[in-house]
Amino acid sequence: MKSRTMKVRTMNTRIMNTRAGNEAQSSRREAQTVARPGGTLSLTELDQALSRLQSTAPEYSGGLSNHGPMVAEALHCLGHEALISAWADVYVPRLEDRAAGRPIPVPQQEAGLGNGDFADWRVTFEGELAEEPWTKVARVWIPVLLPGYFAAAMHGPIRVAHAIRALEEEETPLRLGELAEALGYWASRFQRLPGDVGSAHRPGFGPAQVLAEAVRVPAERRRIGFLTDAVGVLDGEKGFAKTMAGADLECASPSQLIGEICACAAGLYIENPSSRIAYVHALTGPSALRLMSAYVDAEDLRRGIGYALQAAAALHCTHSEAVSTAARSSGAAEQALSWDELRYRAACSLEEHAIKLTEACWRENRFQADERFRRASADAITHLGVSWGGRGG
Repeated sequence: MKSRTMKVRTMNTRIMNTRAGNEAQSSRREAQTVARPGGTLSLTELDQALSRLQSTAPEYSGGLSNHGPMVAEALHCLGHEALISAWADVYVPRLEDRAAGRPIPVPQQEAGLGNGDFADWRVTFEGELAEEPWTKVARVWIPVLLPGYFAAAMHGPIRVAHAIRALEEEETPLRLGELAEALGYWASRFQRLPGDVGSAHRPGFGPAQVLAEAVRVPAERRRIGFLTDAVGVLDGEKGFAKTMAGADLECASPSQLIGEICACAAGLYIENPSSRIAYVHALTGPSALRLMSAYVDAEDLRRGIGYALQAAAALHCTHSEAVSTAARSSGAAEQALSWDELRYRAACSLEEHAIKLTEACWRENRFQADERFRRASADAITHLGVSWGGRGG
């Protein structure tokens, strides 16, 4: 792993090498069509949802994450795009209007990471995306943002991943706008965790071993509230930093390492039913890195895997049960439901975490089949039920 000094120097170089964009002029888009050379393009259900969501803030009700664009894209990928509008009808009314912002000058961008200025970061990325291809912006900024992977309980990188996948399918103004929102959210909520992952690696000490050895924070020392606040207790936990330093990020291929983190997180989700929401993010957050892997080099991908593992471990240390209360035979979780059935049930639940978890589990299971993915999805569909919001729930 690079030293922190080298990381900061690299960050400065990447930021300074990217042309600082001026604030893009906001355009008024019609609800059903967008202009393009040679005519108009009828909006998909996904783009119609993004049109409804483009004026909403990234958080609401004092800090809950706006899941709207992520869930709309997940429903699209689950094959149930027809339900996006119904889901948006239920979800959008709770959201708040976004604020106006100003572009952040390049010399101030490094210091501005994690400052919570959603609007200014959004406008900054709107300017960059107006001047450079989105693929170039992604390749410059994702490596810069990786050290703050826990941003908004990983909703920053998760939202970027969904935006990128939508753009890979088709580039539209609304999808470009969503990438600006997503990158801005990650930058504004940039959050480091303690420890230098892999700095004193133990050969063969992979994700499963790291998560198994991660020391549980005693209940009396835990913090109640947002997930972003809960992990703050780890700042004084030397054992956490030591465990993370021992991680071996070279013991398998990047794809296998991401899959192992996610499969372990699915198992931990099942074993810790009192903290289902925390473990949803311990799975969906690391899985998001897979969708961004084409936009980082091999070294940065390994580095990103370390940060994703660190984030999952942080949630595990601060939310695991002393003794698992998971039922030994859990009914719905044990049913031999097909993935077609799980996808349908998740979409019909209209519950944001059940939808996102099922889509991530289905995706990861296609890379490396593991029964824990199906069981976690079935449990989420059955038990999550009530729509929460996000950053802390």
